[in-house]
Amino acid sequence: MAKNNTRHAATDLRRPKAVRKPALPSAPKSIDFPIDKLPAELVHMICVYLKPTEIANLRLVSRLAAPIGLQYMVPEVHLILAKDSFEQLKTLAEHPIASKCVTSFFFEADKLGLLLRKRWEHIVTGPQYIAQVEELHMRHPCPHASDRSVRTFNREASKMSAAPRHHYTEEQMDHAFEHYCDFTYFQQGSEEAAVQEKEVVEAMKHFPHVKELTMSTQCCARIRTSRLRKTFEPAFCTYYEIDNPRDTKLEPLGLRQMRSLLLGAYQAGLKVKALHCGVVSWRILKQDTETFARMRNSVSNLKNLRLEFATGLGQDDDYSLEELEIESCASYLEAGRLRDFVTAAPNLEHLRIGFQFNEPTWPTHLKYVVGEHHWPSLKTFELKMIATSEDDLVSFCSRHASTLKSLYLSSIGLLDGDWFSAFNKMRKILTLDSMVVLGRLEGLDEGLDFEVGSEEYCPELKEGIEAYFMGPCSSDKSSLDEFLDSYLPNSDDTWSEWDSSDGWW
Repeated sequence: MAKNNTRHAATDLRRPKAVRKPALPSAPKSIDFPIDKLPAELVHMICVYLKPTEIANLRLVSRLAAPIGLQYMVPEVHLILAKDSFEQLKTLAEHPIASKCVTSFFFEADKLGLLLRKRWEHIVTGPQYIAQVEELHMRHPCPHASDRSVRTFNREASKMSAAPRHHYTEEQMDHAFEHYCDFTYFQQGSEEAAVQEKEVVEAMKHFPHVKELTMSTQCCARIRTSRLRKTFEPAFCTYYEIDNPRDTKLEPLGLRQMRSLLLGAYQAGLKVKALHCGVVSWRILKQDTETFARMRNSVSNLKNLRLEFATGLGQDDDYSLEELEIESCASYLEAGRLRDFVTAAPNLEHLRIGFQFNEPTWPTHLKYVVGEHHWPSLKTFELKMIATSEDDLVSFCSRHASTLKSLYLSSIGLLDGDWFSAFNKMRKILTLDSMVVLGRLEGLDEGLDFEVGSEEYCPELKEGIEAYFMGPCSSDKSSLDEFLDSYLPNSDDTWSEWDSSDGWW
């Protein structure tokens, strides 16, 4: 028995042991991300609530979310007058997928003002100083603040104005001024401007689904964005160009930028539904026949139009009348160029037209803006700094009585007729959801002052007039005088007569 065990042991020693081969790695199993099992509609709903950075991460882990998320990452082109921004525009336009997801084009067209080195150094401010100014501005006393509060605020303002505006070194200032010169050269050079206009027009050919165009300067169509501030941060400058017709070196404010958007939309065959432009020089309308015809064609599908025009402003916010070119604007618009542009959009639902100034004359008249045109779907109408007659205003309201729901009148001049008479006639034909009166409504004899802070401002009268227009129209409606007597009881005989003893209407 022992011999057998020995023989088996010897045999085991001679037999080579089998070597175990390491297991080959198996192909990884594809794991579906849970979101891939959701309907595409739910993925769209999820993307609406995510930030662009979160969407970017989601696209990396989900095959379904990759193409859908892209639509929410680049829905809007945001263009700034800086070289890097135009390079990004070109890159996006060349992207075969992302370019098809763009639905809105926002041109933030503010330019840095042209300054000599000494003047530039004077306005440079550091971030700490800016924060202090903004904080002080938030504590600005209201019109009814006590004298003590006003004195305290003035002391703090004087103390801040005497404090150093920044703590930059000479080397930092030199470097920043170089950036400033680079920015202004790119923005103000005539050759560069022509190239930029062509690049915008060319890029828009690659955005077939754009429905909204916005051109903004001076915080008009939109408040200045953080992206604009960050772009120009290296220049240590927050001084932006204003419209100054006397400086022939400067182009009219926003003209090239708005024109590039309109011509780009025309050449791309876009069916734009919304156009928001302001502030833009009124000279945008002063184009050759062919260019103007293309601009009109580009707005033929609009439902929402907002235009605010600049009429010239002196340097450094000098509002002297000598610097205004309203007379030239008013004379030119009498030929009907603005009317021709606005009426090129027959399907408008929202129309807002305004100007910056109304002195020494009104920039235009209502009849030169709308003529006798009728928009069958018009819901909102807003006028700012425009003159009219009682008959023209009432006639416009009558033509749009069946659809008009919101009316905004801001700083309007009534060249003939009477405001109370006009309001009485308008009330009998309009059924409004909202009525707003702002600024000063000028009349032949007296005006209605709704300028907040003005000595003649009467909030009760403003509230009463706006309330007068609420509810269904009726030919049996009481006059504005009678309505105000019941809505806001007053000891005077009528609200339509000015009593200088108490400052009420």
